[in-house]
Amino acid sequence: MKGYGKKLQKPQRKTVVDIALPFLLLFLSFLFSSIWILLMGKKPLEAYAALLDGAFGSATGLVNTIKKSVPIAFASFAIIVSMKGNTFNIGAEGQLALGGIGATLAGALIPGLPAPLHIAVCILAGALFGMLYILFPTIMHVRRGVDLLVILLLLNNVASYLLQYFVLDLFKSDNALVPSSRPILESAELPYLIGPPYRMTIAILFVVVAALVLYWFFSRTVAGYEMRAVGLSREAAYYAGIPIRKYTSLALLLSGALAGIGGALEVLGNYHCLYTDFSPGFGYDGIPIALLCGSNPILAVVGSIAFGALRNGSLTMQARVGISNEIISVIQGSLILFVASNYIFRYLLNRRRRKEKAHG
Repeated sequence: MKGYGKKLQKPQRKTVVDIALPFLLLFLSFLFSSIWILLMGKKPLEAYAALLDGAFGSATGLVNTIKKSVPIAFASFAIIVSMKGNTFNIGAEGQLALGGIGATLAGALIPGLPAPLHIAVCILAGALFGMLYILFPTIMHVRRGVDLLVILLLLNNVASYLLQYFVLDLFKSDNALVPSSRPILESAELPYLIGPPYRMTIAILFVVVAALVLYWFFSRTVAGYEMRAVGLSREAAYYAGIPIRKYTSLALLLSGALAGIGGALEVLGNYHCLYTDFSPGFGYDGIPIALLCGSNPILAVVGSIAFGALRNGSLTMQARVGISNEIISVIQGSLILFVASNYIFRYLLNRRRRKEKAHG
């Protein structure tokens, strides 16, 4: 009976806090956004009810929410992997755009392939373009110690201009009603998981598989364990004989590839061509998700669906209540602010505890 009693121990306080904290931060971000909605003369509860109804209130809304969650999920995977390697890939938005360009080129210029092979080639092209776009920052960071934050933010702007040049000039379509690139071949289009009128492709299955593979990699492989060790403490990893540069580089390159796959799936699954605004900020959506889920790729899938709901439901909220969908940016921005505040608070608290131990 003694052994049985030990099994029924209460969950550790830290575990409970870690589970409850994301929900608390989400609540605070919605509360903060409610203040702005009130200042607009609108009712927050009415606005949020319209948002939820637009995201989940119908089969069409649910399917569109899932569609929007796909690139967001891969952006969050990209940031999670970079964090595991003790870096922070804030350039997922640019890598996602380059992944879309790579997939469009492979989808339009490689004829004669059977559909499964052509789709695989396009996804690999998207991953390669995303990886190549983060290669230079990786070299500069690992070899020269250049700060990634500045260089990746600048490259996001460069990617936006490259996308415009690609769509409006280099690879433009002559027959499109709106400015777009040349369409990909039919053999490169993702097959439907749910056919018309909903038109949901198998892209969501790639999200599930990627999440499971990443979870397995970080929890069951030596490389994943060593990368996590680098992320937790570079100094401890160094003294343990783990090659820090190798895993930092691997984390960044894999991160760029994942973001590129997100852009590729958006082209292959939804648009079948490329637009200048095919990403309204999916790469940035991955940042709060990665921070909130504690770098857990399985939880990131849930977070991505939640952010997809924000993106999708905001249109209904705007139509019914008259609130601009830019309020979603306020929710996301305040969420990042609260997450950052949480990290700062924990850092100061741990620092204080270390000082008390040193003096005690």
